[in-house]
Amino acid sequence: MPVFEASVDLACSPETAFEFLAHPENIRLITPSSVMLVFDAAPQRLSLGARMEFRVQAYGVVRSAVHEVTAWNEPRSFVERQVAGPLGSWEHAHLFQSISNGVRVTDRIEFSPPGGMLGLLINERKIREALDAGFGHRHHELEKRFGIPAGTL
Repeated sequence: MPVFEASVDLACSPETAFEFLAHPENIRLITPSSVMLVFDAAPQRLSLGARMEFRVQAYGVVRSAVHEVTAWNEPRSFVERQVAGPLGSWEHAHLFQSISNGVRVTDRIEFSPPGGMLGLLINERKIREALDAGFGHRHHELEKRFGIPAGTL
């Protein structure tokens, strides 16, 4: 299964970064506007077993998905898995590692493209390109909110 991973170092504690990302509304705020992320149903704060029903625009088409939080280790990690949605599979681990002057936030995503004819158009390369752009934007937004640790440039 393909894996995508991206990290960002922030000038805050793991607890602060975890708390921010545990709120679906904050995820919406740091997602590129072109994705048009809309939560149809989600808790105010995630927890083990929480479900998020949402819509995103991908490749010019609005798609619905449902993700469930399958692991919760506050403030070190949480994992969300696609229960229903356009991809063959999707599991997103949010990891928070203490570093000397802040926290390293890592997004690790295991995914598989959709099956059938759609999988010919939305293949692994296109998904990786979209993830690179989307998480580049998210991590830049996190840096603007929390700062870059001193000595990191």
